[in-house]
Amino acid sequence: PALWADALPGAVQRQPLNVSAIVMFVAFVGATLCITYWASKRNRSAADYYAAGGRITGFQNGLAIAGDYMSAASFLGISALVFTSGYDGLIYSIGFLVGWPIILFLIAERLRNLGKYT
Repeated sequence: PALWADALPGAVQRQPLNVSAIVMFVAFVGATLCITYWASKRNRSAADYYAAGGRITGFQNGLAIAGDYMSAASFLGISALVFTSGYDGLIYSIGFLVGWPIILFLIAERLRNLGKYT
């Protein structure tokens, strides 16, 4: 508590309302909801919802996996670990890098062989 006492020295000023940022946020949310509504009309079954009816190509699946791997959560999480614990935090990124393919090879084939949503 006393450590953070001087975090905001001086007078605090109110910032003006950023209307352009609010408009862009509302436009982004609206566009996302429109795309979601349009995509929901194409789903007829659970298989359509979970696996796009089997119409996903290998390239599209590779892009999805790469997007999962390079997500903002993992990027910001590793950055935060390096910030808080120094370069010792990099061991978590190596663990993630090594653990992800192992889980992929151990589980992905079994899930595909189930044939439920693949």
